[in-house]
Amino acid sequence: MKTPLQLRTYELLMRTASTDIDTTGDWRIEQVARRMFESASEIGAWMERASGAPSRERFRESLHEVHAHIRQVKLWLRVLDDLGRIDPEAASPLHDTAEEVQRLVVAALRTSAASANGVTTS
Repeated sequence: MKTPLQLRTYELLMRTASTDIDTTGDWRIEQVARRMFESASEIGAWMERASGAPSRERFRESLHEVHAHIRQVKLWLRVLDDLGRIDPEAASPLHDTAEEVQRLVVAALRTSAASANGVTTS
């Protein structure tokens, strides 16, 4: 059974893959769109690594990678949005999903750090 974080990272990848981006033959915009998709793909890959991590340390390292790639997706999305190359109605759910994934990752990192230090969270 997948965790909510795994489900949301998959949703983020699917939203990224299915979002229409107006590249109109501009290779720079194509590169930004490609980088956003690659970052979203990396989120999914690192999330799978985290779910199968052999240790808490590897789990946390993988989550840090997930977090870094989420920030990249949000950057590329913001660039495309600011340039008017993505419909705001398409960008909004993608941004909301990225924000949700980021909140879940930060919570997981805090929880794993607290449990590693013997602190209980409630």
